[in-house]
Amino acid sequence: MANLDDYAWLTGDAAAAAALAAYADDPRPELQQQNELRKQFTPERARLVLEQIGLRRRGVQKFGPLAMQMFFAPVALEQATDGEIAAYKAARFRAIGAGRLVHDYCCGIGGDLMALAAAGPAIGWDSSLAVRLLAERNLAAAAMAAGSNVSQGEVRDGDVAALTPDAGDAWHVDPDRRADGRRSTTLEHHSPGPEVIDRWRAAAPDGAVKLSPASTPPEDWEREGELEWITSQRECRQLVAWFGQLALSPGERRATIVLGNSQSASFVGEGEIDCVAANEPLRYLYDPDPSLVAAHLLGAIAEHHSLESLGAGGVYLTGDEPIADPLLAGFAVEEVFPLRVSAVASWLSARGVGRLEVKKRGVTVDPEKFRRDLKLRGDDAATLILTRIGKRQVAIVARRLAT
Repeated sequence: MANLDDYAWLTGDAAAAAALAAYADDPRPELQQQNELRKQFTPERARLVLEQIGLRRRGVQKFGPLAMQMFFAPVALEQATDGEIAAYKAARFRAIGAGRLVHDYCCGIGGDLMALAAAGPAIGWDSSLAVRLLAERNLAAAAMAAGSNVSQGEVRDGDVAALTPDAGDAWHVDPDRRADGRRSTTLEHHSPGPEVIDRWRAAAPDGAVKLSPASTPPEDWEREGELEWITSQRECRQLVAWFGQLALSPGERRATIVLGNSQSASFVGEGEIDCVAANEPLRYLYDPDPSLVAAHLLGAIAEHHSLESLGAGGVYLTGDEPIADPLLAGFAVEEVFPLRVSAVASWLSARGVGRLEVKKRGVTVDPEKFRRDLKLRGDDAATLILTRIGKRQVAIVARRLAT
């Protein structure tokens, strides 16, 4: 198992850097590469080199090309905020005061810290020396990519539960959700827990807590702060509880989709509003962004756009007017069938549909098998939505609306 000396070697030794560069695009089997590396390094360091190359490739999905210059650990990469969400969050910190110091508690490998440091002075805190090594190198890589030799961020050692931000500082924390060795969405099992975070709120009101989308924050957090669920790449990635000046809509919920290139779209409303139900699809069907579902804002956005849910408690929304909203993927409904292959296949064949996007929600059908059974032929394209309306299982043929 890798120790601190191994990670220090990986992040700072010229031989490690040369190996990472030499094997980055090596197409040979991993065992062959590992045997070759073991002629130069210990088995553990050879393993670390190849593991790091694999992690960098995975990291591209979160951090783009910068990932190939960064350093990761497996769990730390999984937990890290991706670059686009981190930039979105950092912009909110920048808006409450350029040049204001931000503490990033439990900074991990620096996903949020890099974005905060790009916007202003930031200090990352973590109790793991190995993780701090990775974060320091990632700060340097981000600064170099931005054309600077010096980062506005730094990394410090500290037991975050024993720290308290100054009144004029802002803060961000990503609590450890595996404090007892098992992943948890219960805040009382996080480290630091709510009692520490409430102490920070009392000392320095402007802060943010990164949580799992499935977490249930304390009632006073929802009442006094703003809860925001954030989607990236069609997955709801995190829930952020914003406090103080960072809470743009205290007492309300926000669903946000980060679109890339510094673009985003949000909807703010009251959670848990009941939605009027339709027993049949109307002219248009809408697939809500996962952030809306996680935030329990379906009723609010349906009310805002005069939509109804497809069946009682359904997630799909439907209406008679086309709606342009980045949080709602729209489809023009063409036909509705019982969920049987024969009827759908006949209709698609008569219209020359050979390219079919298949979506499903609330049914146990295998979409790929259903597609194969349709025996598609033709040049036209359509979308097939497999779902239920109450107890009925249906197949809805539709055309995706332009975004």
